[in-house]
Amino acid sequence: MLALARWVGAVLALVVGDLLRVRRRHVVQAMTRARVVDPERTARAMYRSLGAALIELLFAPWLARRVRLDPRALEVIRRRGAVIATAHTGSFDLVGCAAAQAVPLTVVTKRLSIGPFDRLWQSWRGRQRVQLVSAGQAVAAARRALARREAVAMIFDQAPERQRGTVLAPFLGQVARVDLAPALVAARAGVPLLVVLARRTPEGEHVAELVLELEPPQRAGRVWAADAMRQATAALDAHVRRQPEQWLWMHRRWKDAPPAPPSFGADLLEMR
Repeated sequence: MLALARWVGAVLALVVGDLLRVRRRHVVQAMTRARVVDPERTARAMYRSLGAALIELLFAPWLARRVRLDPRALEVIRRRGAVIATAHTGSFDLVGCAAAQAVPLTVVTKRLSIGPFDRLWQSWRGRQRVQLVSAGQAVAAARRALARREAVAMIFDQAPERQRGTVLAPFLGQVARVDLAPALVAARAGVPLLVVLARRTPEGEHVAELVLELEPPQRAGRVWAADAMRQATAALDAHVRRQPEQWLWMHRRWKDAPPAPPSFGADLLEMR
């Protein structure tokens, strides 16, 4: 199965990335602005990683044993419940399916624009015990899950669909608008905010690593949430820079953010 995933990844990289060039220009330009070494080659590797992830999701019931979940995160979830802020890194869907076998997991998800693909994708994840809710149902569903001391996973690496309830943060050489929802949900429930990011190892294993744990203070509000999500974004920035081919650069991540002023996040914007 590992060889099959790599083979499909290579085919997808050729068809989608090189022949059809789906968002290829956007991917290369974003990598260039982030000062990724050899953007063309890294972009091709990203398309291979995406293809592999699709096959890995299909074989999730058999590949889940190759996923290493961070025991620190599991301990927090089982003891108190937690909001997991995560991103499209590594084989993110496979890791989510594996996590749902270990702890009750609710995932706030967006719908794909192509209906048949969306129904197939959502139904397959649901069969792996992942509880899926749409963004419009997120607050109520999260409140119920966290009251039961479960985990709620929320993606924070896409451009929010609104400007309200967001904060600007430097990310991969540009200014990004970041959704405050993961931190606000954690604050209102009085549970930790865990930043957990996936990566694929050269040996074909998958690691879900707890890179940041943030405890909301009593009466935490927007100021704490903004600081927490800026910290989460900085942690994701560092993670992506270590393995840029494993993040989904195809998203129009910076589509609604203003240009960065000269002094904004200079420490991150100058990272190489």
